[in-house]
Amino acid sequence: MKTTNSTCFRIQNVLILFSGLLFVFSPLFSCKKDNLDPNSSSPNPALVSYLRFNHYVDDLTVSYDTVMYVNDFGNNFSIETIRYFISNVAFVHSNGQAINIADAVYVDPRLEGYDQLKITSSIPNGDYIGIKFTFGLDSIMNQTGVFNNFPEVAMEWPQMMGGGYHYMKLEGRYEHQGNYNHFNFHTGPLNNNKNYFQVELPMSMNVNNGVFDITLAMEIQNWFKNPNSFDLTTIAQGMMGSQTKQELVKNNGIDVFSVE
Repeated sequence: MKTTNSTCFRIQNVLILFSGLLFVFSPLFSCKKDNLDPNSSSPNPALVSYLRFNHYVDDLTVSYDTVMYVNDFGNNFSIETIRYFISNVAFVHSNGQAINIADAVYVDPRLEGYDQLKITSSIPNGDYIGIKFTFGLDSIMNQTGVFNNFPEVAMEWPQMMGGGYHYMKLEGRYEHQGNYNHFNFHTGPLNNNKNYFQVELPMSMNVNNGVFDITLAMEIQNWFKNPNSFDLTTIAQGMMGSQTKQELVKNNGIDVFSVE
């Protein structure tokens, strides 16, 4: 077919018009990332902090289920179970302000995930000079039924002895006259006695992005000495019903923890 100059002119005009429309509307079809403000930034990932727990005997990481340790009294013993609560955990800022970290923390280094506490809320920046907490659960918190799930619920203290929850179950075996016997070094609110106690430890920590990673260390030997030398043979049948022994544990616990 023969094409006239007039026809060619009209086709050229259509193509020019179509090209112009593409130029005008092309931004509407472009990828969103191409239109980002160059000064903007993507959201930061969630902030995560950790309060970790390590456990030692004679300054060495505890080895379980082997009678290999000797306490201050002279008992040969092993460690099989370490389970306890700390509560009212707070960091002390250099300005004197106490920053709450956790209400109650259950620790069991032999149970996966219970040798640390993961915290997703940030704390104020600055220098921190101390940490303080309650060993065990205070009278307000320590009420039967507060915990309904395992493993915390397995720490229940008998109702006939006042109810609530154990502060700690430290268990193992000891050797006596060639025999190996179990010991249950248990502490708790016997008959509503306030056998929990306060711990305050110095530390030096700078927080500049709202997060922290700090480790508390327990020296197990210190439960058995200073000021009281503890004889494990006296608790072969348990110690939960003896307020005298509960007081010994409370007094010995003052130097059990440190900050790593």
